[in-house]
Amino acid sequence: MKKFDKLSMDPNQLQNLAASPAASVWVSASAGTGKTKVLTDRVLSLLLTGIKPQRILCLTFTRAAAAEMEFRILDRLGQWTMAEDSALRKELNSLLGLSFQDNLVQRARQLFAHVLDTPGGMNIQTIHAFCQSLLGRFPLEAGVSPHFSLMDERDAEEMLISARENVFNRARSGVDTSLAKALANVTAHIHEAQFSELLGDLTNARGRLRHLINSFGGILGVISNIGSLMSVASGETTESVIEEASKIMNSNETELRLAILALSEGNEKDILRGQRIKAWLDEPSTRTGSFFDYASIFLTDFNKRDFNVRKILITKSAQE
Repeated sequence: MKKFDKLSMDPNQLQNLAASPAASVWVSASAGTGKTKVLTDRVLSLLLTGIKPQRILCLTFTRAAAAEMEFRILDRLGQWTMAEDSALRKELNSLLGLSFQDNLVQRARQLFAHVLDTPGGMNIQTIHAFCQSLLGRFPLEAGVSPHFSLMDERDAEEMLISARENVFNRARSGVDTSLAKALANVTAHIHEAQFSELLGDLTNARGRLRHLINSFGGILGVISNIGSLMSVASGETTESVIEEASKIMNSNETELRLAILALSEGNEKDILRGQRIKAWLDEPSTRTGSFFDYASIFLTDFNKRDFNVRKILITKSAQE
């Protein structure tokens, strides 16, 4: 596959190269720069060269894109049936980039009816629809039931709600103690309203999760590797980390007291920071419980767990 320098070539020339049926092309471009036009021109060029409509397959991400593609192709073909010879010749010359005989002009006028008479119409589908058609043609090879039906969004939502209620019922009934314990861990970290969203995310990622679990020999292996990546020791908890951090702060109490004195010489915000540090130091018995509040002196959005070091920890005057 030849790579062209888009900076040194005319954009129309690049689009003509990409639309040529004689080339295997990968187009990478920003939104609104003409990718759909190039694909439309490529399909039209293929039709003009004698390729049957049913032998051309176009795949898109969305149904809207597929409908747009089909509309553009049929619209152009419809215009060709009524265009004057001179205008049609000019457009075909621009599309194909070469001179042609009269029979190609005649073929261009007949393509609209030819495409409409094609059984099943143009093969312009979404990737999902194409995959579904393959499964329908080769169900046994794919390991699915020959008479399978596709689940729509409403069915999926209803099944997700049913699964959620089943989880709650099994946890409450005491039938599955491990499930009850797991649910207690989850609900300690998320709000009840977020549980459905969590189930949806897990369902959508079930393939990746299954691969992850299998790759590390089970859930415990995954937990162990996550802990290793984050430098979290086995058995370590949020409380134990905060307690250890509080002990480190205890050893730095002298420096923190000096910082309080410096902050007291600054503006109102400096003084407030100093007072908050002093309040935390003056109550050793509650330092672990109030650690998040103390840490928010130095970090933004700490309670959201999406924090950064504050840009200003002390004003210039107090620092001096």
